[in-house]
Amino acid sequence: MINPGLAGLASACCVAVGIRGLVLMRSPSRVERRELVDHRVERRERRGPTRQLIDLLGARLGPRLLTRMGPRMRDGVIRRLDLAGRPGGIDLERYAELKAAMVAIGVVLAILFLTLGSWFTAVLCLVFGWIGIDTWLSRTGRRRQAQLERDIPDFIDILSITVRAGTGYRAALHRVGTSLSGPAAEEVLATLRQMDLGATRREAFEGLRSRNRSQTLDSFVAAQLQAEELGVPLADALASIAADTRRAASQAARTRAQRAAPRITLIGVALLLPATMLLIGVGMYIGSGITVSHLLG
Repeated sequence: MINPGLAGLASACCVAVGIRGLVLMRSPSRVERRELVDHRVERRERRGPTRQLIDLLGARLGPRLLTRMGPRMRDGVIRRLDLAGRPGGIDLERYAELKAAMVAIGVVLAILFLTLGSWFTAVLCLVFGWIGIDTWLSRTGRRRQAQLERDIPDFIDILSITVRAGTGYRAALHRVGTSLSGPAAEEVLATLRQMDLGATRREAFEGLRSRNRSQTLDSFVAAQLQAEELGVPLADALASIAADTRRAASQAARTRAQRAAPRITLIGVALLLPATMLLIGVGMYIGSGITVSHLLG
């Protein structure tokens, strides 16, 4: 009688060998690469077999998934990509390719684990293949927006000092953006590129506000546009905005600290109370001299 585990393992090996052979068949040989690629051109970063497989599946299945995505779903994906800062230069087409490849790999792994008799792992593979990239994008977006919220007060302080020193506003934005790192600097440099391409200052900063959900950044853009409309001197306006953002950041830090105290108390009670009750119960049992036979009659 054939062992199901060995049969499933042999099937997995055959699938892996077949996928590797397909990748090798589609990739050019060393001689072809030497003939087609000039040695003076910098070599691209080498991709592993997993990356090649994902790119191959994405190129085949990504356009089909993209055509089945409705306008609302596309807007939601673009919004998540903007919040995450488009890591790795991912756009809507690349997102569709990655998700289609992950779904295909999840289906293959689910079939494999079903042959091994593990339906729970098969369901996990299907779920991970469908929501894996969305979960990663959401987590990346939350972390990036939290870092942006922390970095904006420092950015505005340095920008205010630079403008007060006599530097023009656009030059100050470019200088502070290139000297700092993080989401705040990246967003400001992207805004400056939009202005270089012909967008007005209001359009560029409205786009900056729409790409993020930071309340401090929203206040900074609103106060700056209002100061521009009312004709307030920019240095004084930036100083006032810096003070307001510092005050808002301090209030947000106090709010986070107040929220953390009940969580710490709950975790402490959840960990210490069962251990304390167990210790008291065991001590009472040992001190009373009662045995298991007495308890069972």
